[in-house]
Amino acid sequence: MKKTASRKRRGLIGLRGGLAIFGLLTVFAIFELTALAAPTADNFGVDDANGLIGTYVTVPVNITNTSSGPILGIVFNIAYDKTVINVTGVSRGTLTSNWGNLGFNNNFAWGTRVLLSGPSAHAILNGSSGSVVLLNFRVIGGAPYKTDMNLSDIQLSDPSGNEGPAPVKNGTFYTTGTLFDTGQGSYPSISGIHIGTITPNADITVHTLYTYSCEGTGGHTKYVWIQGHGVNESASWDGYNDDYQNIEFENTFILVEGKKYNYTIKTGSYPQIVHEHSKNVTGGEITCTKFTDANGEIYDDWVPAIRFV
Repeated sequence: MKKTASRKRRGLIGLRGGLAIFGLLTVFAIFELTALAAPTADNFGVDDANGLIGTYVTVPVNITNTSSGPILGIVFNIAYDKTVINVTGVSRGTLTSNWGNLGFNNNFAWGTRVLLSGPSAHAILNGSSGSVVLLNFRVIGGAPYKTDMNLSDIQLSDPSGNEGPAPVKNGTFYTTGTLFDTGQGSYPSISGIHIGTITPNADITVHTLYTYSCEGTGGHTKYVWIQGHGVNESASWDGYNDDYQNIEFENTFILVEGKKYNYTIKTGSYPQIVHEHSKNVTGGEITCTKFTDANGEIYDDWVPAIRFV
């Protein structure tokens, strides 16, 4: 009888100990789940942007596919070169248009800190994508004519006060004195190799080539080479992405007013075409010397619809 009672006591002690351990594990599991439930998103940040020196440009700060929300508060830093651009104002984005509290601190050498919050009735729900803030920049200019826009210390908060980060999407801002822009072209279109000349009517600072694509296609430039009067710059396409119509040159360079430069542009898919031998465009004149299409046909009146910035 004594042995049986002793076994029962040991069994009860073991059961109680097991329940206690189970309880502690449950508490830790709940704590970890709560910690993991902080708001986040697929990414948070800005796209590349550009603007004329002396003007003002709005750059949206976007959030993509929010989760573990809802989100009622946002804080972030954005660092940039204040000799190139400078924030003059901040306004609400599409996802925060009904939020009441918005502020920013621009008294940092490195850039700007932004804070905003809203009521539960207008929280950013899970699965949302769009702009949360619109940054208004004054374009100052100054070498090197571009600046990174790097975000950090992103804090997304929910109604319980949980705060979480999100993967950053940084961008680059390019300044231009004058654009060289053919404007949009039209059909018929086919890919091929364009050879011709451009003559700017003002000094143009170039870092990117943009190609107008035909609607519903992936028209783009695969390769570009600009040569003449001390300029010898080329760039290649890096594939289909969010920025596939742009090609960025490794070095920023200047096309001088009144000088004639040679271009070679190899296109893919269906880019828009300006069907003229020569045309006066925004920023100067462009001429088609020879266009060889993907079928080997040759023309002298197919100008690529492009923009240098």
